Amino acid sequence: MSLIHLTQLTPRSCDSCGLCCEGIGSPVLEYASRYKDHIPPRPAGMTPELIDEIEFHFAGLARGQEPQERCLWFDPAARKCRYYDLRPQICRDYELGGTACLLSRKKWLEGNQTADISAKTDA
Repeated sequence: MSLIHLTQLTPRSCDSCGLCCEGIGSPVLEYASRYKDHIPPRPAGMTPELIDEIEFHFAGLARGQEPQERCLWFDPAARKCRYYDLRPQICRDYELGGTACLLSRKKWLEGNQTADISAKTDA
């Protein structure tokens, strides 16, 4: 069996990707109230319901009730951020086509190529 080497193209957009949101801690933790006397700065437009969602999620994590497989705001079905306009600065700094982006895409591609090859050789 020979391996196929594909040229990795620089992505033109983040649409339908979201690999940077998977397998990480949730950056929206920056918006959680960790201390009674400290309320972190939150973007304008963040509703009380959204703040409650963040607080509820991270309270569960603190109790060990929920595994963190991806960012809280990542919608895996749509492959995008549910609150893109409110995302924290760390997400804004994640450069499209930058080193971290390309490494995430390369890792995903390698994992999926292996899965496809295994499925074909098992048949």
